[in-house]
Amino acid sequence: MTHLTQIIQNGLLRVFKFPELVTVLISVLPIVEARGAIPIAFGYGISPFFAFLYAFIGSSLMAPILIALLLPFVKWLSRTRLFKRIGQTIYEKFEQKSQSIVKSDTATETNTTDGSEADTTVNKRLQAKKFWGVFAFVAIPLPLTGVWTGSAVAAITRLKYPLALAAVVLGNMVASAIITLLCFFFEKWIDYIILAIGVIAIAVVITLIIKIILHKPKNENGKTTERNEEEKE
Repeated sequence: MTHLTQIIQNGLLRVFKFPELVTVLISVLPIVEARGAIPIAFGYGISPFFAFLYAFIGSSLMAPILIALLLPFVKWLSRTRLFKRIGQTIYEKFEQKSQSIVKSDTATETNTTDGSEADTTVNKRLQAKKFWGVFAFVAIPLPLTGVWTGSAVAAITRLKYPLALAAVVLGNMVASAIITLLCFFFEKWIDYIILAIGVIAIAVVITLIIKIILHKPKNENGKTTERNEEEKE
Protein backbone atom coordinates (compact mmCIF):
# COMPACT_ATOMS: atom_id res chain seq x y z
CA MET A 1 0.00 0.00 0.00
CA THR A 2 2.87 2.36 0.77
CA HIS A 3 4.32 1.60 -2.66
CA LEU A 4 0.99 2.49 -4.32
CA THR A 5 0.77 5.91 -2.63
CA GLN A 6 4.40 6.61 -3.56
CA ILE A 7 3.63 5.84 -7.22
CA ILE A 8 0.64 8.23 -7.17
CA GLN A 9 2.62 11.00 -5.48
CA ASN A 10 5.61 10.62 -7.80
CA GLY A 11 3.31 10.60 -10.82
CA LEU A 12 1.65 13.85 -9.75
CA LEU A 13 5.05 15.41 -9.05
CA ARG A 14 6.33 14.47 -12.52
CA VAL A 15 3.34 16.21 -14.11
CA PHE A 16 3.13 19.37 -11.97
CA LYS A 17 6.80 19.64 -10.89
CA PHE A 18 6.22 21.34 -7.53
CA PRO A 19 4.68 19.61 -4.47
CA GLU A 20 3.13 22.93 -3.40
CA LEU A 21 1.33 23.19 -6.76
CA VAL A 22 0.13 19.58 -6.46
CA THR A 23 -1.31 20.40 -3.02
CA VAL A 24 -3.18 23.46 -4.29
CA LEU A 25 -4.55 21.71 -7.38
CA ILE A 26 -5.77 18.66 -5.42
CA SER A 27 -7.48 20.93 -2.88
CA VAL A 28 -9.51 22.49 -5.72
CA LEU A 29 -11.02 19.14 -6.74
CA PRO A 30 -14.54 18.21 -5.55
CA ILE A 31 -14.87 15.38 -3.00
CA VAL A 32 -11.10 15.36 -2.30
CA GLU A 33 -10.58 19.07 -1.51
CA ALA A 34 -8.32 20.15 1.37
CA ARG A 35 -9.07 16.91 3.24
CA GLY A 36 -7.16 14.94 0.62
CA ALA A 37 -4.59 17.60 -0.24
CA ILE A 38 -3.21 17.99 3.29
CA PRO A 39 -2.14 14.33 3.77
CA ILE A 40 -0.53 14.40 0.32
CA ALA A 41 1.36 17.57 1.30
CA PHE A 42 2.59 15.75 4.43
CA GLY A 43 3.66 12.87 2.19
CA TYR A 44 5.81 15.30 0.20
CA GLY A 45 7.47 16.50 3.40
CA ILE A 46 5.81 19.93 3.39
CA SER A 47 5.65 21.39 6.90
CA PRO A 48 2.27 21.21 8.71
CA PHE A 49 1.70 24.98 8.54
CA PHE A 50 2.31 25.21 4.79
CA ALA A 51 0.38 21.99 4.14
CA PHE A 52 -2.57 23.65 5.85
CA LEU A 53 -2.00 26.99 4.10
CA TYR A 54 -1.72 25.66 0.52
CA ALA A 55 -4.71 23.33 0.90
CA PHE A 56 -6.86 25.94 2.63
CA ILE A 57 -6.11 28.66 0.08
CA GLY A 58 -6.62 26.32 -2.89
CA SER A 59 -9.97 24.98 -1.70
CA SER A 60 -11.21 28.38 -0.48
CA LEU A 61 -10.47 30.02 -3.85
CA MET A 62 -13.37 28.03 -5.29
CA ALA A 63 -15.95 29.26 -2.76
CA PRO A 64 -16.82 32.66 -4.35
CA ILE A 65 -17.49 31.00 -7.72
CA LEU A 66 -19.28 27.95 -6.34
CA ILE A 67 -21.69 29.90 -4.12
CA ALA A 68 -22.75 32.02 -7.08
CA LEU A 69 -22.72 29.49 -9.92
CA LEU A 70 -22.76 25.86 -8.74
CA LEU A 71 -26.48 25.60 -7.98
CA PRO A 72 -27.62 27.41 -11.17
CA PHE A 73 -25.29 25.16 -13.19
CA VAL A 74 -26.69 21.98 -11.59
CA LYS A 75 -30.25 23.22 -12.21
CA TRP A 76 -29.34 23.90 -15.84
CA LEU A 77 -27.95 20.36 -16.14
CA SER A 78 -31.23 18.97 -14.79
CA ARG A 79 -33.13 20.71 -17.60
CA THR A 80 -30.97 19.29 -20.39
CA ARG A 81 -31.87 16.05 -22.13
CA LEU A 82 -28.37 14.56 -22.03
CA PHE A 83 -27.39 15.43 -18.44
CA LYS A 84 -30.83 15.50 -16.81
CA ARG A 85 -30.22 12.54 -14.48
CA ILE A 86 -26.84 13.86 -13.40
CA GLY A 87 -28.23 17.30 -12.60
CA GLN A 88 -31.30 15.99 -10.76
CA THR A 89 -29.28 13.49 -8.72
CA ILE A 90 -26.69 16.06 -7.67
CA TYR A 91 -29.34 18.66 -6.85
CA GLU A 92 -31.29 16.17 -4.71
CA LYS A 93 -28.06 15.30 -2.90
CA PHE A 94 -27.43 18.98 -2.15
CA GLU A 95 -31.05 19.43 -1.07
CA GLN A 96 -30.82 16.44 1.25
CA LYS A 97 -27.64 17.83 2.83
CA SER A 98 -29.34 21.17 3.45
CA GLN A 99 -32.43 19.76 5.21
CA SER A 100 -31.06 20.08 8.74
CA ILE A 101 -30.47 23.80 8.17
CA VAL A 102 -33.63 24.57 6.17
CA LYS A 103 -36.33 22.64 8.09
CA SER A 104 -36.50 24.79 11.20
CA ASP A 105 -36.42 28.05 9.24
CA THR A 106 -38.81 27.62 6.30
CA ALA A 107 -42.10 28.23 8.09
CA THR A 108 -40.80 31.25 9.98
CA GLU A 109 -39.19 32.79 6.91
CA THR A 110 -42.35 32.57 4.80
CA ASN A 111 -44.29 34.44 7.49
CA THR A 112 -41.89 37.40 7.69
CA THR A 113 -42.51 39.35 4.53
CA ASP A 114 -44.23 42.63 5.49
CA GLY A 115 -40.97 44.53 6.03
CA SER A 116 -41.64 45.58 9.63
CA GLU A 117 -38.83 46.12 12.13
CA ALA A 118 -39.81 42.93 13.97
CA ASP A 119 -39.62 40.95 10.73
CA THR A 120 -36.21 42.46 9.95
CA THR A 121 -34.99 41.25 13.36
CA VAL A 122 -36.40 37.76 12.73
CA ASN A 123 -34.77 37.60 9.31
CA LYS A 124 -31.42 38.60 10.81
CA ARG A 125 -31.77 35.78 13.34
CA LEU A 126 -32.64 33.36 10.54
CA GLN A 127 -29.59 34.45 8.57
CA ALA A 128 -27.44 33.99 11.68
CA LYS A 129 -28.84 30.47 12.23
CA LYS A 130 -28.16 29.59 8.61
CA PHE A 131 -24.66 31.05 8.86
CA TRP A 132 -23.77 28.85 11.84
CA GLY A 133 -25.51 25.88 10.24
CA VAL A 134 -23.43 26.15 7.06
CA PHE A 135 -20.28 26.86 9.08
CA ALA A 136 -20.77 23.72 11.21
CA PHE A 137 -21.62 21.66 8.12
CA VAL A 138 -18.33 22.56 6.39
CA ALA A 139 -16.21 22.57 9.58
CA ILE A 140 -16.82 18.87 10.31
CA PRO A 141 -14.41 17.05 7.99
CA LEU A 142 -16.64 14.24 6.72
CA PRO A 143 -17.14 13.05 3.12
CA LEU A 144 -19.26 15.49 1.07
CA THR A 145 -19.26 18.28 3.65
CA GLY A 146 -16.54 20.40 2.08
CA VAL A 147 -16.45 23.67 0.14
CA TRP A 148 -18.29 22.32 -2.92
CA THR A 149 -21.28 20.87 -1.07
CA GLY A 150 -21.21 23.62 1.56
CA SER A 151 -21.45 26.29 -1.14
CA ALA A 152 -24.48 24.57 -2.68
CA VAL A 153 -26.09 24.17 0.76
CA ALA A 154 -25.55 27.88 1.46
CA ALA A 155 -27.22 28.75 -1.85
CA ILE A 156 -30.19 26.41 -1.22
CA THR A 157 -30.77 27.91 2.23
CA ARG A 158 -30.77 31.40 0.64
CA LEU A 159 -28.04 32.59 2.93
CA LYS A 160 -26.90 36.06 1.82
CA TYR A 161 -23.77 35.94 -0.33
CA PRO A 162 -21.29 37.66 2.07
CA LEU A 163 -22.49 35.49 4.97
CA ALA A 164 -22.41 32.36 2.79
CA LEU A 165 -18.84 33.09 1.71
CA ALA A 166 -17.73 33.75 5.29
CA ALA A 167 -19.44 30.59 6.61
CA VAL A 168 -17.91 28.34 3.94
CA VAL A 169 -14.40 29.80 4.20
CA LEU A 170 -14.33 29.79 8.02
CA GLY A 171 -15.77 26.27 8.11
CA ASN A 172 -13.12 25.18 5.61
CA MET A 173 -10.43 26.74 7.81
CA VAL A 174 -11.58 24.72 10.82
CA ALA A 175 -11.88 21.48 8.81
CA SER A 176 -8.42 22.02 7.29
CA ALA A 177 -6.95 22.67 10.74
CA ILE A 178 -8.51 19.46 12.11
CA ILE A 179 -7.12 17.40 9.21
CA THR A 180 -3.69 19.03 9.64
CA LEU A 181 -3.63 18.15 13.35
CA LEU A 182 -4.69 14.57 12.64
CA CYS A 183 -1.95 14.22 10.01
CA PHE A 184 0.59 15.75 12.40
CA PHE A 185 -0.23 13.32 15.22
CA PHE A 186 -0.48 10.31 12.89
CA GLU A 187 2.27 11.26 10.44
CA LYS A 188 3.79 7.81 10.83
CA TRP A 189 0.78 6.38 9.01
CA ILE A 190 0.41 9.17 6.44
CA ASP A 191 0.57 6.75 3.48
CA TYR A 192 -2.37 4.81 4.91
CA ILE A 193 -4.29 8.05 5.48
CA ILE A 194 -3.72 9.04 1.83
CA LEU A 195 -4.86 5.62 0.70
CA ALA A 196 -7.95 5.72 2.94
CA ILE A 197 -8.97 9.13 1.58
CA GLY A 198 -8.46 7.85 -1.97
CA VAL A 199 -10.66 4.82 -1.28
CA ILE A 200 -13.37 7.02 0.28
CA ALA A 201 -13.29 9.37 -2.73
CA ILE A 202 -13.61 6.44 -5.17
CA ALA A 203 -16.46 4.95 -3.10
CA VAL A 204 -18.31 8.30 -3.13
CA VAL A 205 -17.92 8.60 -6.91
CA ILE A 206 -19.13 5.01 -7.48
CA THR A 207 -22.12 5.57 -5.17
CA LEU A 208 -22.99 8.77 -7.05
CA ILE A 209 -22.76 7.00 -10.42
CA ILE A 210 -25.06 4.22 -9.17
CA LYS A 211 -27.55 6.81 -7.90
CA ILE A 212 -27.48 8.56 -11.28
CA ILE A 213 -28.14 5.28 -13.10
CA LEU A 214 -30.98 4.29 -10.75
CA HIS A 215 -32.36 7.80 -10.39
CA LYS A 216 -36.13 8.29 -10.56
CA PRO A 217 -37.20 11.91 -11.00
CA LYS A 218 -39.48 13.45 -8.37
CA ASN A 219 -42.58 15.52 -9.04
CA GLU A 220 -43.48 18.69 -7.14
CA ASN A 221 -44.82 16.68 -4.18
CA GLY A 222 -41.50 14.92 -3.74
CA LYS A 223 -42.75 11.54 -4.96
CA THR A 224 -41.03 9.62 -7.72
CA THR A 225 -42.73 9.70 -11.11
CA GLU A 226 -43.11 5.93 -11.09
CA ARG A 227 -44.85 5.96 -7.69
CA ASN A 228 -47.13 8.79 -8.81
CA GLU A 229 -48.24 6.80 -11.86
CA GLU A 230 -49.02 3.76 -9.68
CA GLU A 231 -51.21 5.91 -7.39
CA LYS A 232 -53.16 7.21 -10.41
CA GLU A 233 -53.93 3.65 -11.49
